Amino acid sequence: MNAVDIAGIVASCVVGVPIGMFFGFIPFRKDELTEEQNKMSQTLGVVGVGLIVVLILMKQDAASWAATFAMLGGVAIAKIPPLHAWTIRRFPWLQPKKQTPSKRAGKTPKKRK
Repeated sequence: MNAVDIAGIVASCVVGVPIGMFFGFIPFRKDELTEEQNKMSQTLGVVGVGLIVVLILMKQDAASWAATFAMLGGVAIAKIPPLHAWTIRRFPWLQPKKQTPSKRAGKTPKKRK
């Protein structure tokens, strides 16, 4: 393994861990995402997949696997309960969307005559 391979592995991990951590900090359910979080997750998803595809096409197999596991590791790190709670308090835009109570279907009040 030469210096270029090692540099590719390190660079892919440096990019992969923060992408994975972002996905670990935002809610997993789509209906709990804010519009801002949804746009950011789409953008970072394309960046993450693009990174892996480019590494595969460049025949950097070790770096592509490192990027994949770095993203998974980032999600695992972000789901550590004390870290997750602190980050949600520190960065309020990562909080889930406020749910409005919906009206119950089928239960309409009847008017009296």
